[in-house]
Amino acid sequence: MGLSNQGKTPGRTTLLEAVNVLLENIGEQPVDQLDNEQIGDARTAERTLLEIHKEGQTEGWSWNSEKQYPFEKDVASKEVVVPANVVSFFPDPYATARRFVLRGQKVYDTWERTTKYDDTITEVYADVVWLLPWDEVPEVFNRWVTIKAARVFSDRVLTNDALFKYTAYDEKTARAALESMEHNTNGYNLLTDGYGLSPFPTYVPGMGLATRRLGAGLRL
Repeated sequence: MGLSNQGKTPGRTTLLEAVNVLLENIGEQPVDQLDNEQIGDARTAERTLLEIHKEGQTEGWSWNSEKQYPFEKDVASKEVVVPANVVSFFPDPYATARRFVLRGQKVYDTWERTTKYDDTITEVYADVVWLLPWDEVPEVFNRWVTIKAARVFSDRVLTNDALFKYTAYDEKTARAALESMEHNTNGYNLLTDGYGLSPFPTYVPGMGLATRRLGAGLRL
């Protein structure tokens, strides 16, 4: 809680500002810091914001997802340890035959039933989703999170139907803006996009849907 979560980037919505949006939404006075543990509603508002922030990121977006990210084996422990801020770990099931899964923060080998790897494996590749702090995600995402958190917070604290209906509409609008940015960033094309391919202006049979797979395979 507190200053460790508070944004400092000029021109962006800070976590403190977002907390105050939640407080004002229930008719409470804003606070000037997040370290005052005596203000219960402010602590609850911050927890609600961070809860929704984490929940929203687990969906996986262009800015917090990576394909075939390499996780290297630790030479001393012979284990592959995944950082704690990885919220989704998905090796290519076709290339690895579902051999590797994540247990805690360690990659587990379902074939050998162990987290220890011999010299034939030096790294494991997986599609991942990262959990990022408040200041490292797009402003449009934080805007949507703030509005959704305001709805959830007011519903939990006041159970006020009028406030719920009002912010639910705002949440829908913010979500549409977020998804619009996501689509523009990725430039999705059902016919011509394929893994590792650049968009092509004309449909080419065999280079569209047939090539849509998760990754290029396991590299050792």
